Amino acid sequence: MNVATFTDPAREIAKLRDLYRSVGEARAEMGEAPIAFDGFVQLVRDQVLTARKRGLPEVAFRVALKDGKVAFTARGLKGTSGGEKG
Repeated sequence: MNVATFTDPAREIAKLRDLYRSVGEARAEMGEAPIAFDGFVQLVRDQVLTARKRGLPEVAFRVALKDGKVAFTARGLKGTSGGEKG
């Protein structure tokens, strides 16, 4: 499992690449097709923008394996210390 938080994905490229790598590794482990980096970046960016509109300045993304599939979830945070966990 990997968790990363973002406030501005455009400025957090290293974390974005690490999260993409985690998703890719999990998908490969489950026999799922890879996803394009550009599409992944857009997904993360959209989630962060949506959270900001709701007054949540930070989004935590989680990669996990659940029921034989890759679970990639996003959850808006009210504003914590930030950074990457995992």
